[in-house]
Amino acid sequence: MSVRMIRIDDRLIHGQIVAAWAKNLSIKRIWIVDDDVAKDAFITNVMKMVSPPDTELVITGTDKAREMAEEFDAADKNTLILVKYPKVARLLFDTDIRLRELNVGGMGANAERKKLFKNISASEEERKTLKDMKESGVKVYFQVTPNEKQTLFEG
Repeated sequence: MSVRMIRIDDRLIHGQIVAAWAKNLSIKRIWIVDDDVAKDAFITNVMKMVSPPDTELVITGTDKAREMAEEFDAADKNTLILVKYPKVARLLFDTDIRLRELNVGGMGANAERKKLFKNISASEEERKTLKDMKESGVKVYFQVTPNEKQTLFEG
């Protein structure tokens, strides 16, 4: 299984991803699944500039989720999947990807979101989506950095 982690992180690639997660999981490919980022050449270029050296970066919209999940799940290159929203993570789990774990690492506050865990916030719809995934057998947990203890989402 080459998909090592599926992570919700609305900042996508940043210091924790580069310095901690990519090294800890021996990541050789980062796949960002986000419709807006996939359409934005400027943000795509920023993501390329900040991604770890010697790591392949793939950015697609959700329309490619099924085919890319099957391809990357069967490949031998350790892959970290980054998404911004629980609904996109659920889409990935609906592809029958073998990894049945979701790391909730970063969801910033906004007018619709309330505190969920430490600095992680979620709207009612996002909470329901996380709960639905948990009830379907996905291990949903909070862990900002690899050296922190995992805290399970209780729903």
